[in-house]
Amino acid sequence: MKFTLLQTVKKFTLSRAKFPEQSSDVQGNAQKSSPARNRKQRGMALIFVLSLVGVIIAVMGEVFFQAQITVKSSIGEQDRMRAEAAALTGAQFALFLISLESQVNDVGDNKNLPTAVAAQLQGIPAMIKSQLGGKNLSELLNGFPIGSQGLEEIKDLSKINISASMDEGLVSALQNIQGYFVLDVSNESAKLNLNLFTFQPASDVAFESLIRIFSMPRESKWLEEKGFPPKRLAANIKDYIDRDKVDSGDAGDEMSQYGDGPGKVPGRPKNAALESLEELRKIPGFNDDEIFNVFSPYFTIWPLAPKDSKLLDINIAKVELLSALVTPPGRDVEDTIVDRIEDKRAESAFVSKPQELDDLIPSQDRMTREIRSRIFNWKSRLYRVNVRGVSGKVERTYQLILEKNANASENTLNDRKPDGTAATAGAPPTAGTPPPAGDGQAPTPGSKIPDSQKAPLRVVYQRFL
Repeated sequence: MKFTLLQTVKKFTLSRAKFPEQSSDVQGNAQKSSPARNRKQRGMALIFVLSLVGVIIAVMGEVFFQAQITVKSSIGEQDRMRAEAAALTGAQFALFLISLESQVNDVGDNKNLPTAVAAQLQGIPAMIKSQLGGKNLSELLNGFPIGSQGLEEIKDLSKINISASMDEGLVSALQNIQGYFVLDVSNESAKLNLNLFTFQPASDVAFESLIRIFSMPRESKWLEEKGFPPKRLAANIKDYIDRDKVDSGDAGDEMSQYGDGPGKVPGRPKNAALESLEELRKIPGFNDDEIFNVFSPYFTIWPLAPKDSKLLDINIAKVELLSALVTPPGRDVEDTIVDRIEDKRAESAFVSKPQELDDLIPSQDRMTREIRSRIFNWKSRLYRVNVRGVSGKVERTYQLILEKNANASENTLNDRKPDGTAATAGAPPTAGTPPPAGDGQAPTPGSKIPDSQKAPLRVVYQRFL
């Protein structure tokens, strides 16, 4: 056994001696392959770790991004609610201002007052307007940002402490407003109501009024060049709104202006009241942007369903509109009438009774007398209010149409919202809720008038734009 083991060792030694190169190559290869394998394994581990880190970073980035979106959405929603609250507060403030103005303007109309006292009181509106530089308080504040310090700023601007006449709730809302609001109040009574074509007794005089507006010398020539003579353009508006099928411009069927042919307008006459001035663009002639932009500022669609034609307030309507309405087609404007109107306004004097209107615009022809007696008035009865509420980078605009309450004056109006339901008086709705709706029916004789209908103004339309 001993010799066998020894022999085995010797044989192994001899074999190594016989193949020294092979043995060294095997050793070298073993030594060489070990670092390469380690480097390869380390590279794979690095790739795995980097991939894992990338996945973790991506997940964390997504979580962070979603968190940012949530935060921004929360801030955006908060700003939206604040902007809506500011707009609604501004709407209620505008309602207060216009109600106050309406009461001041009507202060001398109480028939129970002695004539001498009423005459003295009628001078108050002119005095206040003169103090405000010839503007109403609501117009004075147009474009003025009103925030939590608004009441003090208004007092400094107008020299009037209006907070003394305000409801405590409105005062508190104004003092605690977050953000601010900007008013844009316009008097719709300064414009000609196109929906008079739905009020049959005034349809003819409204048609002649339109013809006169389009027949001013410069405007008439321009419209002729456009291919829409004054009577044709007036007829297109009348035919789109009135309920008959006859063309008012003596062209037969009113559909002759509509269709797919050259110079025609797609669609058909609505034969119902306009619900926005933008609807004018569906009427042949007013589908031209230039014609629309020139004439649309002189028109209104309120009230949607007029029950009275005396809606144009001569005290605030633009002089160019008034001069057109009292000038027969084909004639030049009478400078004496224009001068009388401008002089009266410069003196902060206003028409307040029929005789003053007769003196201001003497009747020279039958249609002028018709327009004067059936279209003109000396009271403002309709207002449009756009209130822009702002919080952060969010803006929300709320629109109101206000009408002088029939129960607060001699004038009677009836109006409905575009959806056919009547609007109720009172405060605008809270943020995020739809405007309220009511039955809108006039009270029957002898019945008790609800408190909301005793206010000088009622809201006939309200919504966020």
